[in-house]
Amino acid sequence: MFDRIVVGLDGSQVSETALKTGAELARRMGVPLHLVQVADLSVVPLGANQAAAAYAELSKEMVQEKGKAARYLESVAQPLHDEGLAVTTEVRSGFAAQELAGAAGPGDLLIVASRGRHGLERLVLGSVAEEVVKKSPAPVLVARGG
Repeated sequence: MFDRIVVGLDGSQVSETALKTGAELARRMGVPLHLVQVADLSVVPLGANQAAAAYAELSKEMVQEKGKAARYLESVAQPLHDEGLAVTTEVRSGFAAQELAGAAGPGDLLIVASRGRHGLERLVLGSVAEEVVKKSPAPVLVARGG
């Protein structure tokens, strides 16, 4: 049914809800699992725009963030790999929703977690999961975290 399961992670316990769901589906369907984390420094300190993203890409903070993301992904991938799952990892950089959507192809299932924010908090902070659903070329499963 799907070529692979793509799971978006951000290092939080909430996002690991998506990892549990994705790993279980990959096991049951016999498809590879692809773990993605976005190093997203584009909103600090210049605001969320393309110029800020380009500037952030050149910074030592971005290099550090990418390294941290790669180490995290390897740490969560290794136990799954040890179980026999085919697991790959990818660190991307840019705007989180855009990059997560871009990591999935039409034959994939993309899984992301949602914190379940609503009201003023959602209006102010936005919803990465909602943006992923809008932008993804693949079906998206939103796992409710926490």
